[in-house]
Amino acid sequence: MNKKIFWIILIPALLIFSGYLFIRFSLQSSINKEKKKEVSVNGDSDTTSVKQSSPLDLRPLFIKKLQQLVTKSSGGLYSLSVADMDLDVLASSVSLQNVTVIPDKDVLASLMKKAQAPNDVFTISFKNLIIEGVNIDDAISSKTMDYKLIKLVNPVIEVHHRKRTAVRKSDDDFAQRFLKEMQKLSVKKIVIEGAALTHYNDDKRGKQTKLNDFAVTMNDILIDSTTRADKDRFLFAKEAAISFKNFNTATTDKIYNLEIGSVSVKWPQQTVSLQNLSFKTKLSRKAFQQKFKSRKEIFELSIPSITVQRMDWWDLLNEERIEADAITVAGLKLNVYLDRTPPPSSRMGNFPKQLLMKMPINISVPKLRFQNMEVAYTEFNPKSGQNGTIVIDRIKMGMTGVTNMAEKMGASKMMNVSVSAKFMRTVPLNAVFNLDMKDYKKGKFSAALSLQGFDGKLANSFGGPLGLVNVKEGSLQKVEIKVSGDEMKATSDVLVLYKNLKVVLLEKDSSKKALDKKDVTSFLANFIIKNDNPKGDKEPRRERGEFVRNPNAGFLNLVWKAGLVGILKTIGAPAKLAYKQ
Repeated sequence: MNKKIFWIILIPALLIFSGYLFIRFSLQSSINKEKKKEVSVNGDSDTTSVKQSSPLDLRPLFIKKLQQLVTKSSGGLYSLSVADMDLDVLASSVSLQNVTVIPDKDVLASLMKKAQAPNDVFTISFKNLIIEGVNIDDAISSKTMDYKLIKLVNPVIEVHHRKRTAVRKSDDDFAQRFLKEMQKLSVKKIVIEGAALTHYNDDKRGKQTKLNDFAVTMNDILIDSTTRADKDRFLFAKEAAISFKNFNTATTDKIYNLEIGSVSVKWPQQTVSLQNLSFKTKLSRKAFQQKFKSRKEIFELSIPSITVQRMDWWDLLNEERIEADAITVAGLKLNVYLDRTPPPSSRMGNFPKQLLMKMPINISVPKLRFQNMEVAYTEFNPKSGQNGTIVIDRIKMGMTGVTNMAEKMGASKMMNVSVSAKFMRTVPLNAVFNLDMKDYKKGKFSAALSLQGFDGKLANSFGGPLGLVNVKEGSLQKVEIKVSGDEMKATSDVLVLYKNLKVVLLEKDSSKKALDKKDVTSFLANFIIKNDNPKGDKEPRRERGEFVRNPNAGFLNLVWKAGLVGILKTIGAPAKLAYKQ
């Protein structure tokens, strides 16, 4: 990432360096020439009678020296324009006004032909650059530079990105070039504030991303022989922070918007923090579904906080890679809505690991943690004419081995997921998923789920609308489900302990909004089903099930249906009911 934003930080450093060179050589030379001129006119070598040159008269020479240094240090790629400058000797400060740094198109084209062009090409303009703590005497006589503050206000930065395979030569290293002329550069603080950064990804047809209120703060910057290769520093700074606010972008199809309240990057902590992230559509449910010929879920996501350890955020901005040591997501809320009225479409090849492997960028996150997460799934069933909602909250989820990079998968080549949560906000739920990444195309997996006891009527809020069945009486003591399979089918081993189960079968009455009871059918159902497990002093019944996947359904549906076969067999109901849509 250092190389990616190098020019943003390098420009102020170049201006300081060039200022030093000018004061040390050009300014001193100009003064000497003025002295000689006065001596030749007055015939007097007494320096006290020499007329001193005004700094204002030397501004064009100073600016010209800046321009030469920027051009030379960039290999001719960039040119500098400075409208004006002010030098306040008493305040030890220098101010540059209306500065622009632009790339030379011909030089860039030549570098591209030679495969030596950088991945990122910058255009930078700013109204004011302030340097405080300039000591003119030291600048003339010393090979060290010590400054209090460099401040860049409201710059406008444009970045054109195109990933290239060539590696820059080591002699292009700024520190190496700097240390040929100087022994040390020390700046207590560099501040860039109020920047507007526009990023164009030329690999993605010039896809545009805007970062608002882009800011950089760097403390204790030191360039000398001891820090040149110091990996504990960020661009030679002991501490650094990069931030931007109010990020907003739309998906390619313009259906969803992604918004991020703020993003901050901190060094030496090497963390990236995102605050107030949301992903949602502005379309109504009806307008959303009209965009598609088949049924589609509508997602609405909000995340108060994401913390990332050791991630290259510039690679993420360029859509090249998501690689981090760990990611922690706090307070995530996900709402999913599905209307089953439109026809279904095939969902083969969309298991979680299959989708991960299809991602257009490389991903590697050894540890992914979710804290205090909540998921609400709402489905409209045209057979009942009603919505049913399942809520799982207080979710703690840990994931390991999240990667689509073969070299990062490890010997086991497994992605593991562990979950603890509350089902319908009250019932303890635990689950473990093991996803085999070795042969991800087949979708092999195993899962284990467990639920603690609850009153059966708790399921009526979704059981009636979605399954046209309610629990009249009964309590559930325990559920244990183990499932293994692939993208074609799954088998299950199920243990369900319950007492006094009685159900009510329902049907839709076209003249009413409420569902009607099917009294006769319900009576027959309760006569057939097994009301208890275990029955009396007998051993609990444990059943095995098998379910062939519906191509139009996803991963969690297969896990649930395989478990449902075992549940139906346990209560004495026909297993074929699991295949009803």
